[in-house]
Parts: sequence; C-alpha cells; structure tokens
Amino acid sequence: MRNSFLISVLAAQLLASTAYADTPAVKTAPPPPPSISVLIAEKKPIAEDLTVTGSFAAGELVLVSPEVEGLAVTEFLAEEGDQVKKGQVLARLSASSIDILIAQTKASLAGNDAAKDQNNNQIQQAQISADRAEADLNRTKKLRTTGVATQETFDQRQAAFDLANAQLANSKLALEVTKANRAVIDAQMADLDLRKSRTEIKAPVDGYISRRTVQVGGIASGSKEPMFNIVANGVVKLLAEVPESDLPRVKVGQKASITVNGMDKPIEGEVKLISPEVNETTRIGIVHIRVAEGSRIPLGAFGRARISLAAADGVALPLTAVTFGENGPTVQIVKDGKVEVRKVITGLVGTNDIEITSGVAPGETFVARAGSFVRDGDAVTPVKLNATE
Repeated sequence: MRNSFLISVLAAQLLASTAYADTPAVKTAPPPPPSISVLIAEKKPIAEDLTVTGSFAAGELVLVSPEVEGLAVTEFLAEEGDQVKKGQVLARLSASSIDILIAQTKASLAGNDAAKDQNNNQIQQAQISADRAEADLNRTKKLRTTGVATQETFDQRQAAFDLANAQLANSKLALEVTKANRAVIDAQMADLDLRKSRTEIKAPVDGYISRRTVQVGGIASGSKEPMFNIVANGVVKLLAEVPESDLPRVKVGQKASITVNGMDKPIEGEVKLISPEVNETTRIGIVHIRVAEGSRIPLGAFGRARISLAAADGVALPLTAVTFGENGPTVQIVKDGKVEVRKVITGLVGTNDIEITSGVAPGETFVARAGSFVRDGDAVTPVKLNATE
C-alpha cells in the first residue's frame, strides 16, 4: 500500500516537470528612466531688486520759532496734523507793549513834522534877511564909490550881510537835522511795525504740522523748543539703511516699492539722495527714498523698501534651476531624453528668477530643480511642470 502511494507521488512530479519544461519563458521589460520635473525656457521681464529697511522722516522739516522775545502767547490757531498754507497764522502773541511804543513813536513823528515846518519858516525868514542885507550892501558899495557912504557904514552893511547868510545856513542845517531825526524815527517805526507783525506766528511754507509745543500763556523765546514743526509740502522720505557692499548699485532716480506697517498696499517711492558717508562701525550707508506725494505716514515709523536696481527682458530661469560651482554656473538641459549639463552666463538676479544671457535659448527644456540626482548623459523621463509650481 505504501509502495503504491510513493509510486503515485513520483509519477505526479514527473508529469509536472514535463509540463513546466514545455512552457515557454516570459521576458521582463527593462524599468523606465527616472522621472524628473522640467520647465520650458521662455523670455520674460526680470527685475533685480534690493530690499532695505529704515524709518520715515520729513523730506524737509521746517522749525517755526518766535522772532520776538519776551511776549506771552495769547492764542494758537493750528493743531498737530493740520494742513497749513504759507502765510497762515498759527499763533498770536501779546502786542500791548509794542502798541504803546508805536503810539510814542507816532507822537515823535508828529513832533518832527512840526519841527520841520518851523525850520522851513526860519529858512524863509533868514532868506529874506539875507536878501535885504545883500541889497543894502550893494547899495552901500555904489555910494562909497561916489564918496557919499563912509567906511564905517560899509563895514556895518557887510557885517549884517554875513550875519544874515550865517543865520540862513544855520536854518538850513537845522532842517537837515530834523530830516535826519525823521529818518531815525521812521526806522524805529518800521522796526516796531515789523515786531508787531511778528506777534502773529505764520507758516513759512505749505505743509502739515507734525508737532506743536506752544501753549497759551507761554513766553515766546527763540532759545526754547520750536513752537511748530512743519513737514514742508507734506513730503516724507524713508531713510533706508543700505549695506556698504550694495551701496554702489543704488542710483538716484531708481524706483522703489515701500511697505508700511498697517497699510494694505505698498506705496511708490524714488531714490532722491545717497548719503556720501558710511558709518565706520556698522558699515551702513543711508539712502533717502522720497515717498509719493499725498502719502501721510507717521514720522519715525518703520518701513521696508524694495529698490528696483535694474530690469531686462530676456531668458529667465528659476534660481533653483541653476547650479553655482567652481567652474561657474550651469544648467541641466533635457534633450532627446538625456541630461546635458551646460555652462551659462547669468545676468540680473531677481527675487525668484535669474537672467540667462547666454547658454539657454527660448523653448529649450531644463531641469526645474538642479542637483546631484542626475548627471550629464543620464537618461530621464521628463515631467513638465507649470511655471507656477
């Protein structure tokens, strides 16, 4: 019985071996090349920017201080944040003491006018006396030639003539003195009028008030803190801190996009001034970026600006597609299913892209993320990505 079972098992194995030997061998296909993400090179605008930070300040801060001393403030007519025009009255000072001096000076002017009239009358009288004395002298000269007039009479007439002319000259001199006094009084009156006008503190420029320190009852003094600070024409600038190494690339006239805390949208600006000095300790230079007109930004606030250093329209690749090595920058091009490592020449460097001035033509396929996964000559299966991925 046992022998019959063994014979059956051996027969089954023999049949199975024969059936397997008659089955043809199945051939397996080689695995496909590894997939790799690629993009198509295309021409597009690219800009090279420089991001800087700083604080806002007035483009030109005008300090308004009193030009008369020792007068009390009676009224102020403008508050911080108010828009003001050139010549607008901002505050008034007490003018009572000046008004008294003006009244006294006007009285002096009236007295001077009376003295001038008196001088003119004296000149007229002296002129009449001088004319009469001259006539008497001439008549005496004629009589003397005929022997009628004596030497004594002639001497008397000569003395009277000289005295009359001296009195005339003295009267004219008195008039000149009166005129000189009038000039002095006129100057005093002009000074008082000027001081009176300065009791009204006026805005010297258009702009808005960034600070007010004046208080009613305070005593005006030019040695104290200015009464008002005015941002001239409302112009504000960002004092941007730029590293020494980047400073040579910044030029006057370059545009900037400025982000301000609390504002939804960036505001436009333009580089107006580059400081000629660099801080010896921090190696930082200051660039003045003028903010577009109409932008009311708190002075001292923090701001971030992106300065547009340069712009071009050419082949631009993502920064991730370029490898920077000892032999210079390279890009991995995919052509006919194989990787080709190609040297390139780069240009402008943007936030995410870099300009390729030579080495890659529009329409060529390149590896989106260059690295050590593939090498020159490797076969790959390109998988095209969207430019936004």
